[in-house]
Amino acid sequence: MSARGLSMPAGFSAHLAQNALPLAVAVIIAIFTLTEPAFLSADNLVGIARQVAIIGIMAVCMTFVIMTGGVDLSVGPVLALAGLAAFYCLDAGFPLPVVILAGLSVGAVVGLANGLIVAFLQLPPIIVTLAMLSMVRGTALIVGGPEQHLIRNEPAYSFIGTGSMMGLPVSVYIFAAVAVFMILVQRRTPLGLLVAAIGDNELAARLSGHRTRLTKTLVYVICGLGAALAGIIQSSQVHTALATYGPFGTELDVIAAVVLGGTSIMGGNGSIARTLLGVFFLGILNNGMNILNVPIDIQLIAKGAIIVAALAIAARRG
Repeated sequence: MSARGLSMPAGFSAHLAQNALPLAVAVIIAIFTLTEPAFLSADNLVGIARQVAIIGIMAVCMTFVIMTGGVDLSVGPVLALAGLAAFYCLDAGFPLPVVILAGLSVGAVVGLANGLIVAFLQLPPIIVTLAMLSMVRGTALIVGGPEQHLIRNEPAYSFIGTGSMMGLPVSVYIFAAVAVFMILVQRRTPLGLLVAAIGDNELAARLSGHRTRLTKTLVYVICGLGAALAGIIQSSQVHTALATYGPFGTELDVIAAVVLGGTSIMGGNGSIARTLLGVFFLGILNNGMNILNVPIDIQLIAKGAIIVAALAIAARRG
């Protein structure tokens, strides 16, 4: 067989690997639609978009962290603590902009702490953020206690999570705005290139004169802000703040969405736009399995198997 004959299947295989996620999304949509036609109803599609908004915001904001070869396991507790900060500010009578700023400040401070420790002390991100997960969760329990804090008679704040415009939830618009902003940052600013350079070879990037430590700190701040914004939206949706929101597993869903989108867990390669595909893939999968009444244990097994498959495809592509 000629060399040309061998190259075509190899090229096709590479093309298939590059487009595995869009194809997988199309396949599961087809399967769920054939099994349950109501899956493609307008109400259900809007419901999927609303369901993925919180995880989606966190995944989009964590993509840069993973592209640098890091990870942030503290996003779940940050979500909870940001919601509590917003609640106490509302309870104290502060105006809405101050309430939102207070919630976001929680994420910025935690992200800054993570970033400084990882970048300047050069400790492993998984250890740093695992420790931060514990500290932030403990802080949330001290601040909020075990009880739910009801958010009542706050229509402006509730509008963030429960309002709608032109048939779409406000939370979806916020998710879209964050995603578009981060895509523009990746494609149109030096930060996007520098994040990829750090993931590929941090030492080379530093020797080239780039401020790698500042950049690594910044991406953790962005990740923290995303988790805090998600916490504000969730507390607004459910009209409560609780120290145990964002339970264990939240960060795994976020990381899964990023990895499914093709971002290398080792750093370097990654795309905000493809993270969105990962987010909606998981959202469609969860929604379809819920419609079909698939038991939760089977759902967890399926999700884990899909993540392993995604990593295997990414390794072949690399």
